[in-house]
Amino acid sequence: MRKFGFFGLFLLFGALVSLGFFQNPQLDRKQLREMLVQMGYEVSDIVKDAGKEKYSVTFVRDGLNIPVGYEISPSNSYIWLTVNLGDAPVDSSSKNFALLKQNAKIQPSFFYITDSGRLMAALAVENRSVTPVILRARSESLSENVGKTKDVWQK
Repeated sequence: MRKFGFFGLFLLFGALVSLGFFQNPQLDRKQLREMLVQMGYEVSDIVKDAGKEKYSVTFVRDGLNIPVGYEISPSNSYIWLTVNLGDAPVDSSSKNFALLKQNAKIQPSFFYITDSGRLMAALAVENRSVTPVILRARSESLSENVGKTKDVWQK
């Protein structure tokens, strides 16, 4: 009888997992925007195309207005927070080396250069059980890192 009880609990747990009761919910694009608004941020729509929506919230750090972009990855697995810092330094610039060194100091935020030559700062947030507290902390972290490294990336 006792073995059946444990086996029964095992089957029940397996059924609940298969039905999705223990999965961590992901935010969709609409829910991401709603969360940002509910957090008291003034949200701008950067991209309105269905399935590619991107939003922006501006933070003020170290005397800078820092517009942080928010978008959900095509796989829906990540929420990307990005800041466009302008044109990237030229390839032979010592500034590129300084930016790479900063990556170790600001991780998990990081600097990168797009294919179109834009210098960006970014932070990926796993899109699993994201709460306003988590999103605010990551937003503050990225904007603070951009502000405190302005001497390295500004021209």
